[in-house]
Amino acid sequence: MSSRLEQLRAKLDELKLDAIIVSRNEDQRYLTGFSGHADYDSVMLIAKNDARVVTDFRYWQIAETQAPALPLMKLERGKYEIGDALRDFAEANGVRVFGFEAQHVNIYRFKTWQKAARKAHVKLKATEDVVKQLRAVKDETEIEQIRRAVQLTDDAFTYFVRHVHPGMTEKQGAWLIEAYMREHGAEGNAFEPIVASGPNAALPHAEPTERAIREGEPLTIDIGARVDGYNADMTRTIILGHTTDKFNEIYGIVLKAQQAVEKKARVGMKGKQIDRIARRIIEKAGYGENFGHGLGHGVGRVVHEFPRAGRTFKDVIASGMLLTVEPGIYIPDWGGVRIEDLVVFRDDGLEILTRSTKDPLVTLDSG
Repeated sequence: MSSRLEQLRAKLDELKLDAIIVSRNEDQRYLTGFSGHADYDSVMLIAKNDARVVTDFRYWQIAETQAPALPLMKLERGKYEIGDALRDFAEANGVRVFGFEAQHVNIYRFKTWQKAARKAHVKLKATEDVVKQLRAVKDETEIEQIRRAVQLTDDAFTYFVRHVHPGMTEKQGAWLIEAYMREHGAEGNAFEPIVASGPNAALPHAEPTERAIREGEPLTIDIGARVDGYNADMTRTIILGHTTDKFNEIYGIVLKAQQAVEKKARVGMKGKQIDRIARRIIEKAGYGENFGHGLGHGVGRVVHEFPRAGRTFKDVIASGMLLTVEPGIYIPDWGGVRIEDLVVFRDDGLEILTRSTKDPLVTLDSG
């Protein structure tokens, strides 16, 4: 954890900051192990030679346990507020410019900090994605934690395939998956499970409904478990009972696009170059307008992280970065196909973490 703090401190001079306020709980957990809380009363203050957790009695003991090496500053409403903590930390460390991650700070919080900064003669300077960029490259410990989340996700999908049947609703299918993951060690979902059948599969971010799953229709399952603070993300599209010519055509194109990326993508490429590998295949098949989202995104403490792969993204891929590879084709009133793996970029190619079968046909018990 200390090495991560040092990496962040190294960014302070580059950004012309004396200190930074880290308010997002995933960032706090990444830097120190403290799970924090995404509200007004829990932040980290980090300067070049000092780092402290600022929280109240609700999270005090948790902070002592999870971040034992860091001094704590205890808030008490009406007596010692966040503004007091900012002032005292600034005075102790000669802080004149505090950075803060603007996209994670609401107006109320900013005004509170700004009032305290004025009293302490400190300037607030907005930054963007400083910790998020550090999180993009995973060490082997992080990759192993994500691997466990992926394994549980794969197991949940296998369980679903064994139990899904015509007449089951999308909501029932989603609960089947969620219950399995919870019962087998997940601390939660990476995101709400997507189980989308028939025409609903044409919606990339469909929400499960009471619609009954039927034979011969595309059925998209997009799921991820969260284990020890790290997330997984995978999608498979299956079909019950029998395939159709239309399904076979669309599925074949999407699978070809995904396999091309996993064969050709390399460290040093930009996100838009990787996206282009898949998009070219789908466009050549005549379905370019039916692939409206980017190819993929990073996964880690949160389910959407750097890097990103899409038409315009210039993020350069480095060894140790993770990316989802999830091309899709979506056709209104028919359905859609998306196939998604989570991969790790290595110096010698891609390591594919996701192991779930890509055979889409689910045979049904005739009895």
